[in-house]
Amino acid sequence: MEYSNLTRNKSFLLLIPAILALFLAFIPTLNYQWPLSWDIYYHVHLAKLYMAQGFTLWDPLTYAPFGRPIFYPPLFHYLLASLAILFKVDPFQVSRWIQPIFAFSLVLSFTYVVEKLYNLRVALTAGFFLFFTSVFHRAMLPLPETMALILFPLAIYLYYRALEGDGLKFAVSGGILSGMMMLTHDLTGLVMLGVVLLFTLALKLRRDNMEYRSLWVFLGFTLLVAALWWLPLLMAYGFTFHNPQPRLPGVLDYIFILVKTLGLPALIFAILWIVIGFKELEKDSNGKWYKKLSPKNILIGVWVLFLLIVSNAYLLGFSILIDRILNFAVFPVVIMASLGMEYIYSVKSKKSVYHNAYKVLIVLLIASSVCSGLFCALSVKPMVHDSQRDVAQWFAAHGDGKGVVMSLTEGLDPVIVSISRQPVSTGGYQPGMVKSLDRNLYYSGAYSPEDLKRDNIEYFVEQSPIPHPSYFTMVYQNKDYKVWRVDI
Repeated sequence: MEYSNLTRNKSFLLLIPAILALFLAFIPTLNYQWPLSWDIYYHVHLAKLYMAQGFTLWDPLTYAPFGRPIFYPPLFHYLLASLAILFKVDPFQVSRWIQPIFAFSLVLSFTYVVEKLYNLRVALTAGFFLFFTSVFHRAMLPLPETMALILFPLAIYLYYRALEGDGLKFAVSGGILSGMMMLTHDLTGLVMLGVVLLFTLALKLRRDNMEYRSLWVFLGFTLLVAALWWLPLLMAYGFTFHNPQPRLPGVLDYIFILVKTLGLPALIFAILWIVIGFKELEKDSNGKWYKKLSPKNILIGVWVLFLLIVSNAYLLGFSILIDRILNFAVFPVVIMASLGMEYIYSVKSKKSVYHNAYKVLIVLLIASSVCSGLFCALSVKPMVHDSQRDVAQWFAAHGDGKGVVMSLTEGLDPVIVSISRQPVSTGGYQPGMVKSLDRNLYYSGAYSPEDLKRDNIEYFVEQSPIPHPSYFTMVYQNKDYKVWRVDI
C-alpha cells in the first residue's frame, strides 16, 4: 500500500505509537498493586495534605519537628487529590492507574506536534524512536515531571505558531500551558523557557520576519499563571533550593549517560541527518548555510545545543543531574533521527537500493522499538518494597500522629509519612528542606534522653543492628526492619 493511501487514516495512524505505549504501560500497572516510583510517595503525601487542609503552603509532617514550606509546585498533587475525591479511592491507586494514561498522553503529545511541524511519516518514526529512550521509561512513572513533559511539546508548538504569524491566540494558549508547567515541575518549565528564548534570539539574529511580540504575550501569560502559587509562596517564605551533589563523571561516563538517555538508534540516525544536512547546506548556500535552515530545524537545533551545553555545566563546577537534563533533549534528538530516516525515504525514488533500505529500516525500527519497550515494561518494578510498606502500615495502625520517626535508613521516610501521616525527620524532596535534625548525632548513637525530648523523637526504625538504650522497646519487626519506641 502506498504512503498516500495510508495517510487517509492519519488520525488512526498517529495514535499507533501512543496506543503501543498505553498497552506496554499496562503491563507493570497490572502486575503490581502499587505505583512504580519512589518519588510518588512524597507526592501522595502532599496530595493527602491538600485533601485534609485545602490550599496550604506549609508541610508540618516532613522534616519534623520543624516542618517546612511546600516548595514543590502543586498542580500534580491537586490532580491526584481531585481524582481521589472524585472516584473515592486512595491517591496511591490514582497514581497507579494514571501510569498508562501518562505514557499514552506523553507519546501522543509528542507525535502530534511532530506531525504538525513535519508530516505523518516523520511523526510515526519519531514515535517509535522514543521507545529506545529513558523518556519512555519515565513516561510510565506517575510523576509531576511526566505530566509537565506532556505539556512541553504542545507549549513550544503553540509558541512556534504564534511566531509564524498565525495569531496571538496561540501565544496566549502556549503561555497558559507554560504557566501550568511552572505549577507542575519548575525545572521542566525553566528548560522550556530557555529553549523558547534562545530560539527567538536565533531567529532575531538571522533577521527572520516573525511576529516577535508573541514572545511577550507568551511570557506574560506564563508569569500570570505561575504567579497563582509562586507569588504567595515567595511572599510568605522566600525561596530555598539545595542543589543535589552528584558524582562528577568522566568523559566515558558522560557518553554512557548520553547513549542510555537518548538511545543508540536515535543518536545514530540523528548524526546521519546532521552530517548529510550540513553537506547539502554547504553545497547550496555559498558559505551561509544558516540562511537555508528552516525555522523548525533551527528550533530543534537550538533545543539540542542548549541542553548539551547545560548538561556539561558540571565541568565548570555546577552541581547538576546530567541524565535529568539530557531527558529534555530526547524530543529534538528523536526528531532529528526521524529526519535521518526521512532522508533515506526522500532519495528512494532515485535509487532502488534506497527504496529497499528504507523498507528494511522501517521494519527493523518498529520491531526493535516494540522489543525495547516490552523489555522496559517487563523489567520495571516498584522502587518501594513490601517490607518498607509494612513498616508504614504499622505506623498507620499504631502511631499517634505526633511523635517524630527517626529512620536510620535512607528513603523510608516518604513511605511512612504518606501511608501513616506520622511525622518523619526527613520525608523526600531534599532540595526544599529548610531546617532538619542532626541525623549524624542519631546515626552515631551519641545522643542523650534530653536530645530525644528536645527533638520530639518517639520512634527509631533501623535496618542494621545498633546499640539500644534501656528505655527503647521493640514494638515491630519484619525481615528487613525493626521499630523501636522511645519510652522516657
